[in-house]
Amino acid sequence: MTRLFDENARLEYLKKNKEELLYNNIPVKDMIVKQISVKEARPYIATYHYSKTMPDSSKFVFAGYFDNKLAGIIVYGMGAGKSQYTSIIPTIKTGEYIELTRLWSPDGMPKNTESKLIGESIKQLPNNIKMIISFSDEQQKHVGTIYQATNFYYLGQNNGGKMLIDNNGIIKHPRLLGIYKKRHPLTYGKMTNDVLMQELNFRYVDGGKKHRYVIFKGDKRIKKELFKYIKDRIQKYPKSN
Repeated sequence: MTRLFDENARLEYLKKNKEELLYNNIPVKDMIVKQISVKEARPYIATYHYSKTMPDSSKFVFAGYFDNKLAGIIVYGMGAGKSQYTSIIPTIKTGEYIELTRLWSPDGMPKNTESKLIGESIKQLPNNIKMIISFSDEQQKHVGTIYQATNFYYLGQNNGGKMLIDNNGIIKHPRLLGIYKKRHPLTYGKMTNDVLMQELNFRYVDGGKKHRYVIFKGDKRIKKELFKYIKDRIQKYPKSN
C-alpha cells in the first residue's frame, strides 16, 4: 500500500507522542523564537497542519518556545515559482523573496503567539530577503486574519487553478506529483501524471482562489521603494464569515 505524502513522519510522531502536549499559559513576551531544521519541523507540520505536508522547497524554519515547550512553527520556502513574486515587484531578484508556506501553533497558546512568531522569524530571515508573501486558502475558510494582525498588505485574490484532492479530502498542489517522482524515481519516475494520480488516489478539483498578502523587509529606503509598486493595488482586508 502506498503511504500518503509525509505519512512516515506523521506516524513516527504519533507513535512517540500518544498524549496531547500540554502547555502553560505563559505571557507571549516570554516566547523565544529560534531557527530549527526542516527535519525537526516535518513531523509536527505533517501531523497538525491542515495540508499534512512539508514542502520540499522549504528553506527557513523557525519555532517558538515557552519554557522549552514548543509553541509553534513557521516555514518559509520558494513557493510555486518566481512569477508569483515578479507579478508583484517586477524588478525583484532571485534571492530577494520568500513565501511563508506553513504556520502552525497548538491550541491553548497565549494570545498573539502566532503574531510574535511571524514578527520574530521575519527579523531572523537573511538580510538579502526584501519581500515575503503568503496566501490564505479560501476553501479552508481562511481569510488571512493573522496576516492582517501583523500588518501585511492585502493584494486581493490570485486566479486560482486546478488542485489535487486525496481520498481524505485533503487538498494538495499539483507540483506534488513532480515531488513524488523526484523522491521515488524507481517507483514513480517514469509514470505519467495521470497514472501517478490513479496510483495515489488523487483527482483534480477546482482549487479556488486564495487571498494574497505581502510584507517588506529592510530599511525605510528599501520598503519605500518597494511600496511604490503596490500602493495602487492594496485592497481592504477581507472579513471572515
